[in-house]
Amino acid sequence: MRYLLFLLFTSILFASEEEVVRRVHSHLLIGDYRGAITESEKGLLKHPNSEKVKKAYIRSLAENGKDDEAIGSLNRFGFKKEEVGSDLIETLAWGVLMRSENSPQFIVNMASLMSAYYTDDVRAVRMLLHQLSSSNALLRRAAAQLAPHYRDISLIEELIRLLSAEKIWFVRLEVIKALGAMEVKEIEEPLKKIIISSRTTLEEKGAAIASLVTIYEDVGEEAFSKLVSSKRAGLRHLACQIVSHLDLKEKAPAIEKLLDDPTSDVRIAALNTMQFLGLKNLNPSTLSKLIDLTKDSHPPVALTAAWVVSHFAPETALQVIRKWIYSTDEASRRLAAFILGRVGSAGTSLATQALKISPDPFVKANLALGSIGQGGNHQKLSDTLYTFLLLRKGKLMWDSSGNPLFEVIAPSQIYHIPQVPQYPTMVDQLTRLEILGMLAALRCSKAEEAIKAFLKEDALGVTYAASTTLLEEGGEEAIEILRDLLREKDQNIRVQAALVLALSGGETEAVQILHEAYPTVDREMKINILGALGYIGDKASIPFLMELLEEPHQVLKVVAASALIQCVYH
Repeated sequence: MRYLLFLLFTSILFASEEEVVRRVHSHLLIGDYRGAITESEKGLLKHPNSEKVKKAYIRSLAENGKDDEAIGSLNRFGFKKEEVGSDLIETLAWGVLMRSENSPQFIVNMASLMSAYYTDDVRAVRMLLHQLSSSNALLRRAAAQLAPHYRDISLIEELIRLLSAEKIWFVRLEVIKALGAMEVKEIEEPLKKIIISSRTTLEEKGAAIASLVTIYEDVGEEAFSKLVSSKRAGLRHLACQIVSHLDLKEKAPAIEKLLDDPTSDVRIAALNTMQFLGLKNLNPSTLSKLIDLTKDSHPPVALTAAWVVSHFAPETALQVIRKWIYSTDEASRRLAAFILGRVGSAGTSLATQALKISPDPFVKANLALGSIGQGGNHQKLSDTLYTFLLLRKGKLMWDSSGNPLFEVIAPSQIYHIPQVPQYPTMVDQLTRLEILGMLAALRCSKAEEAIKAFLKEDALGVTYAASTTLLEEGGEEAIEILRDLLREKDQNIRVQAALVLALSGGETEAVQILHEAYPTVDREMKINILGALGYIGDKASIPFLMELLEEPHQVLKVVAASALIQCVYH
């Protein structure tokens, strides 16, 4: 026995660098973090100048949740930030994040979750699963949004559980969307119950229908017949969506029968489907039905029918649109204006008249929005939208309640949600960003001035998530405007523009501006900058971010660790 102990002692005493590192990694592999630290400490006594053993020791500390000691040892051993190596950098950053996973601070938890998502690492599945059962509704919603990327069976099982157990509507909405994106066929019946329930919100019903449609690769005759003849309006609505999604032209006669449906939403869905399937070779009775619907008592049905018949009966369509665009009902005026824009050249005369005499700024704005892409005067359209944004001080939102195909600009009816700080303001900013993107795409001469004015307003700061909206709508034209704004004297505008450009593919000049601005901005902007640097994933940011791992402020330290992981994995 003594001989065996002697052999063990001498094997440790005279172990080579490689043997020490191998033993440390073996301890880490089985989760014996204390053993890994002990092994590496003994190795340092024998090989005090070994870079490999030093790195093994730092890794042991990081994985044991002693990230501060690990970072301190990095400096004590004199490692240069650029010489550490991506593998060890990742371990250090994960050490920070794993220790902060259960932090009481929301931003810390969110940073941990987002960084895990970008890694494609097995640890991300565990963290997503953990946050799906979080007491914070925003974290549950975020985890549900991110889950489809992994499609792990444990995540699917938890999402199915949440489909019936979740009480917060906006979390349920994301759960429905996630399960649909993952094409989980087991949820067909629960989603049908959501569709037919009178207690679910319109948003949830819409999401449930959209998710169900993605599940259907085909639909049998018997199943389709049950849907189209169901006593439940939601299932008849689903039948229309399936026909559109699968382009089942042979089902047109069944959809035509739904034009007489007692429920207005189903009549609208049937009209939309008829439009998608094509209006060629329609028989006289079908044409007559479509024209009769322009007289429907429900304005959205009448206006949708007007849009459909404008292809073959433009005068009838314009008569209906004229009636509602000058009506006393504000919602109908907005929808009529948007559809007038969609009618195209046939509605030019009425559109010109409405722009001149309508006192409702929303009529003018929606007419311009509907006209985009219809061959109209782009300068006139962009001037109308610019003027609307300039003069409209109240909050805005997109409204698709009239017809889900048409997103109409409307006065905000968004209420405060306790779980989402400044939610109405956030929705307003996102809405305005989309319109700004459209101005850029239309090459509006005043687009740069409008974007500059928006960037100067930093009630929430233009986060990288919100900025996606501007880039998606504005494309290359928006990017060019933002590049010009990088040379603005006002640092706030310069930094905000750099934040938005961070999403365009990693503009070198933008990255440098973010690095330089970081020490002088407030904490909220620092968080936005770190988030943008992570999104870019430029490896040139690694030394800068490594310095921030010593940041005393825990939130900034965690967001920096998140950005580091993204830079390593990019």
